[in-house]
Amino acid sequence: MDRNKGKKSLPALFLLALLFLFPVLYMLFRSVYTAGDGISFLSYYEVLLGRPEYLVRFFRSLGMCLLIAAGQTLISCLAGTAFAKYRFIGDRFWFAVFVLFMILPIQVTLLPNYILLEMLGFLNSWKALIIPAVFSPFGTVWLTFVFRAVPDGSLDAARIDGANQLQLIRYIITPAAKPAVVTLFVLTFTESWNMVEQPMIFLEREQDYPLSVFLAAVSQGDIGIQSVCGLLCLVPVTFFFLYYREELTDGLKDVLWG
Repeated sequence: MDRNKGKKSLPALFLLALLFLFPVLYMLFRSVYTAGDGISFLSYYEVLLGRPEYLVRFFRSLGMCLLIAAGQTLISCLAGTAFAKYRFIGDRFWFAVFVLFMILPIQVTLLPNYILLEMLGFLNSWKALIIPAVFSPFGTVWLTFVFRAVPDGSLDAARIDGANQLQLIRYIITPAAKPAVVTLFVLTFTESWNMVEQPMIFLEREQDYPLSVFLAAVSQGDIGIQSVCGLLCLVPVTFFFLYYREELTDGLKDVLWG
């Protein structure tokens, strides 16, 4: 009976999937079809070969987002271990501060970040985008809850064998929580890839804008080129979500259901 119900629900799920995929399918169609010329791959040629400024921004943004994701993941592993496995003066207070800053809307923190970045001389450079994102509290809070589930006995045994703190994180804690660590990396990359408010406030020159902002101004009169650029913008995020789909499922399950 349950199997029959599952089979009956497949058409509804298929239609729901088509509904969510419709914008992507529409962009794919418009990237190769124009009313006057019919099927043509000229838009792909223009974006990939004829207009190098798009690809330059694409790879620059890709590098920036990979750096942010890797930096936040590394710092979150270190800080998450400290909160999860050690006791120090004010640990609960500081963790509560991390949680508070995590739940604040980004619009609330833009002004303090702007003032601090101006004092440090980082405005109008990609440092203004990278540094605040690397030190985001989200990853620390995320991994603290996950790392608490790692058995203390495994850490004690490794210490007896002579492992130092960095070795404990690298060889014991991080592998035990690999799905959550991978999930943090992918979610951080996705958030950075889609950032809009920070570049528009922290950067003055339009030529410094990352792809997420620049995409809105690409050939506004040419739907074919816009569609190609939109499809290429989907490639990195789609790759990470498909490649790490099992880790993402397990990582979200660890946090939501323990």
